[in-house]
Amino acid sequence: MSHSGPMPLMPTATRCTLGEPSQLVDHADHVYPCRAETAASCLSFGERQRFQDQGFLLLDGACSAAELAGLRQVLCGLFDHGTGYAEGNLFDMVGADPTGQAASQPQLLNPSLYAPQLLLSAHFSRIQAIARQLLGDRTEFCFDHSIVKRAGSTTSTPWHQDEAHHRDPQHEFDQLSFWMPLQDVAEHNGCMCYLPGSNHGGVLQHRSLGGDTSLHALECPVGAGDLGRVLVVPMSAGACVMHGGRTLHAALPNPSGADRLAYVLVFRGPPRPRVDPARFAWLDTQHTADAERRQHWLRRGGYLVMLLRRLRRQRYLRRLLGVMNRRWQARG
Repeated sequence: MSHSGPMPLMPTATRCTLGEPSQLVDHADHVYPCRAETAASCLSFGERQRFQDQGFLLLDGACSAAELAGLRQVLCGLFDHGTGYAEGNLFDMVGADPTGQAASQPQLLNPSLYAPQLLLSAHFSRIQAIARQLLGDRTEFCFDHSIVKRAGSTTSTPWHQDEAHHRDPQHEFDQLSFWMPLQDVAEHNGCMCYLPGSNHGGVLQHRSLGGDTSLHALECPVGAGDLGRVLVVPMSAGACVMHGGRTLHAALPNPSGADRLAYVLVFRGPPRPRVDPARFAWLDTQHTADAERRQHWLRRGGYLVMLLRRLRRQRYLRRLLGVMNRRWQARG
């Protein structure tokens, strides 16, 4: 759903500032900052309370300029090479995704499966620490994704709740998404916007964007009264906004002259049985081109490739945990 008219700016009081990360030369020819101190990766009581009340929180200083440049190089390389298209992980988020045509808003799921060094970063380890602080020690990294909103785009990312994409009818999860722009963003180039307090309800009714079941994006109707409460979140490159799985959010168009690139990390707490099984009918009616490509790829041996990629990524995660443990032992 596109929003028309100006939106109020987000008060600076909802910001949380993280400390500066240190540097570690690690993978290949790239420089990846290592884990920041835990004290700089934790939220205060007031910050946690604001997140619980509003459903989102802006975190300043989540990623250093040096690390941001490395992330941009990796992600842009993946997009430039069309990585993930054959297996359905690269697709047009708001378009029909026709073969041979440029996507209007490309999205790449799980870029860390193709470039697991993305997880060896101060940004990842700090965000993981915050996720565990909020959701508990059993919190797990779920997936990552990256989105390009093309220059000159007139399309908004529609209002939606992330939990509306869940396909498990028997279980529910507490989910946190951490959305980071790799350049400054504001109302003129596709920044995020939120409906404060929308996290306190259930999963609302969704549908495919514009009622077109061939499109990947989902949308949720937002009333005119609620639009008056929307907060726009302008951010500096390397800042990060965190939101819950039931928080209504959207992103504005990008009519500027430059592409807007964002990187998102998603974490989940342990599963809980649902009191009543849930089935989201809007997912049952979707028939997208990326889903068809994925099924074709899996039938032709993709399961084995996917397993090997996930095992490789797990090795990188274990390597990160080893670095963290050694640093703590050295401090002790």
